Amino acid sequence: MTVKRETVSAPARRTRRGPYTRQQIMDASLRLFSERGFARTTVRDIARQAGITDAAIYYHFESKRELLEALVEERGFFTRLQNLERLDTDRPLRDRVLWMAAGAINLMDENRDFLRLIIMEGLGGDEAAVEQYHRLLGMWENALAVVLYRYEAQGALPRNSPQDLARQIIYIILMAFEDSLLGRHVSPDASSSERQEALRAFVGPALERLLDHLPAGR
Repeated sequence: MTVKRETVSAPARRTRRGPYTRQQIMDASLRLFSERGFARTTVRDIARQAGITDAAIYYHFESKRELLEALVEERGFFTRLQNLERLDTDRPLRDRVLWMAAGAINLMDENRDFLRLIIMEGLGGDEAAVEQYHRLLGMWENALAVVLYRYEAQGALPRNSPQDLARQIIYIILMAFEDSLLGRHVSPDASSSERQEALRAFVGPALERLLDHLPAGR
């Protein structure tokens, strides 16, 4: 699936009250979305949590869905994915894939609670959460494939394999991360560094086995 890059920041006319109120809204919404879920949180709930009026929220955000989009933007996912597309192929394929996987693990763990929200709300059928999940995964898959196509052009990958390989790499990383969210193989009491180390210890060898079984390039 091809996902177009979008700009989700609010128009300038709705940010003239300053970034502080906007940040209040985003902080309050993230807390409430995490505690109650996206669908069960109302704009009025967010306004009360932030200590402002409903009108102040609509001054900055047209809808709750736009607010969720802004939260995704704030976490830095889009910037990191845009930077991923620009990676060169000056390192061997295996090293580059493991390096990208380690970066993905770090970013996902740093945003652990927010991603849990997106995943759980999406599984619950919330359309806004499903939309953001598809958007993030689509952009990740496309960005990774762009890099892998460069390796294909060098003969390091079989022809027509990058898109499928990108998807397989993401599935390995994502499933390991989701497993850790539920406390399997990684203690719920583990620190962030311990979780990331445990994920790298599993994901690294799994990706190496995947690459080892690829047919030889041209």
